[in-house]
Formats: sequence, structure tokens, C-alpha cells
Amino acid sequence: MEEDRLKACLNRILNYAEGEGWKGFDPYDGLLSPLSRLPIPIYKLLFQQVVKRSPLWIRKMLFISKDHNPKGLALFLWTYSLIGEEHKAQRVLRILLDRKSDLPNDHLAFGYNFDWQSSVFYAPAYTPNIIATSFSIFALKEANERLGWNFNLRRFRWAYENVFHRFRDENGRLWFSYTPDDRRRIFNSSILGAVAYVHTGGDLEILRDVVGTLVFYQREDGSWPYGLGHWRMNYIDNVHTAYNLWGLVWARNILKDVTLDGVIKRGVGFYLKNLFDREGLPIGRIGRRGWETHDLAASVLTLLMFSKWEKAKDLLNLACKNLVGSLGEVFNSPTDGRVFMRWSQAWLSLALAWAVSKSKRSLSSHHL
Repeated sequence: MEEDRLKACLNRILNYAEGEGWKGFDPYDGLLSPLSRLPIPIYKLLFQQVVKRSPLWIRKMLFISKDHNPKGLALFLWTYSLIGEEHKAQRVLRILLDRKSDLPNDHLAFGYNFDWQSSVFYAPAYTPNIIATSFSIFALKEANERLGWNFNLRRFRWAYENVFHRFRDENGRLWFSYTPDDRRRIFNSSILGAVAYVHTGGDLEILRDVVGTLVFYQREDGSWPYGLGHWRMNYIDNVHTAYNLWGLVWARNILKDVTLDGVIKRGVGFYLKNLFDREGLPIGRIGRRGWETHDLAASVLTLLMFSKWEKAKDLLNLACKNLVGSLGEVFNSPTDGRVFMRWSQAWLSLALAWAVSKSKRSLSSHHL
């Protein structure tokens, strides 16, 4: 009965997304506004942050329209692949491929559908980024396995070798850049990028080298900051800690490297102890109050990875009861009724799909 309720919840969420054509707003879409075009980084960052915190009706006043986000499309593609909905997976794939980054020949990579100003770099719309690209690879690998597709993942390999930088830091540790325009040392994008690179036919030794970076910089308590080299990246949050753990588990399985078990155990121990509160709810970022649906979905996927099914289902039941509206729209948080197609709708879809998919393999066995 519980699984039936979760399936019904997932169907409502997907029906809403389908009714919207998988288009929606995004927390970071503020720079789609023509009023954001002043070429001053601090202005762009502040404009983006103000829109991120504003009611959705503000976007209409700023001439921001609902749009397709490639990473959100990848999450929906992954969801449909898990639950065996091939026709809808094909529809999403067609939309996704229409929004690929501009690369030569038949090469593939993806970026966000909006200009993006972070505190440390700027990326114009559709600039390839390694997270959107890697999640597309993960989704397509799932479709190949579950739906019997034969999508050629080698089409992505050129981007990992020619668009995203591989570079070493002062300690000789290897990193992948987030975009072609930066060399920021970000843990989650490096490890997920390295795993995805292997799926394109890339060198296993590159993955082994990037794994060594996370091993080297893991703190004694088992944690990692978001990144190194800039004070604004010295924070620990739920989603990116989860990404690090997924990447390490997948890498451990790919490399068959049991020496990573201790690193993963320390990381999971930190995650469970510090990124959930006494009620078992996710903590979005250490030192800040509140959490979003994105945090809950990442928490569910991580709990499933480590076979903590009951805790994961408790969070999903809470989400379906308190975060999903009558139409199937997914709210951003218990106190924030805004609906974001990638950030809330697609992420909760994926978490539910993993929980109810007919194959009961754990998430940790994915991407062997």
C-alpha cells in the first residue's frame, strides 16, 4: 500500500510536468531578464539573487518566461527510464538534444538555459557545464540499460577531453573544471565528471586520479567543503556532500577499489550525523536554517544508496503529503510555495522513481 501511494504521488508530479511541457521557472533564471544585461558581475549576481528570493510573479514583470532546463530534462529522462516509460523518455530526449551546447561535429555537452553568475565566475546560457552534461550521461546510461536503447555515450567524450579542463593544483591533485571558462576546485563536479567521463569510454586512470583528490582533501570528520581556493566555497551542504558520496561509491564499484570503503564510511557518517536534524529532516547547509525539496530529494537518493529504505520512505511520504499540491505541482519547501521545474519537480520525481522502480537494486550498484 505504501508503495502504491508513492507511485500515485509520482504519477501526479509527472502529470503536472507533462502538462507544462517540462517547462518551468528555475531559482537561478534571473539573468533571462533583459533588465539584467548590465555587464557588471556584482550587478548580475545581485540581480540573480534578488530574483531567486522573489515571488514567481516578479518574473513576469521582468519578462522572464518558463523554459526548458537541460539538467531538469536529464532528471526527467532518468526518471522515465527508471519506471519504463519509453515514449515519454523519447519525447524528453528530443527536447534535450534540441538544447545541446554549440560544439563541432556530432559532439555533445549541455549547459543551463540562462546566463549564470556565481560568486566566482560567469557562464553565458548554454555554456557547457560538467554537472548538466554528466547528469545527461547518467540518464542516458539508465535508458540504455532499462529501455534497451543504444545511445552512443562516446558522443560526450570530446567535451571531457577538449572543453572541460583537467588541471592539477599545488599538491599535484587532479580536478575537472565546472565550465570551459574556469579552473575552480569543486569536489562534486570533479568526481561526478570523472565517473561520467568513464561512461563515455574515457581513461579509468583519470577517474582513479580524481578519486585520489577527494581522498586527499577529506577532512578528519569525513566532510568536504563545496570547494577550495575561495572563501565563498568554504561551506558544507547536503546536496553537494551527497554528490561526493555518490561519485565515490560509483567510482569504488567501477574501479573495484575496496580501499575506498573507509573514505566512504567516514563521509556517510558525517553526512548522517550532521546533515539531518533530530527529527530526521535534511539540513540544507550547515550553519543555516531550513531546507528545500532539492535537499530532501538528494537525501532520499543517498539514503537509498546505503539501503536505509525506511528513512528514505519516511521522507518521501512527508514530501508527498506536504510538498505536493493538488495538481501535482511540487513546492520549493514547506514554507515556500513556489514551483521550480528542475529544482523541485524534477528532483522529487527522480527520488520517487528510484524508490518505486521495479528493480530493487540499491542506488550504489548503479553505473558498475
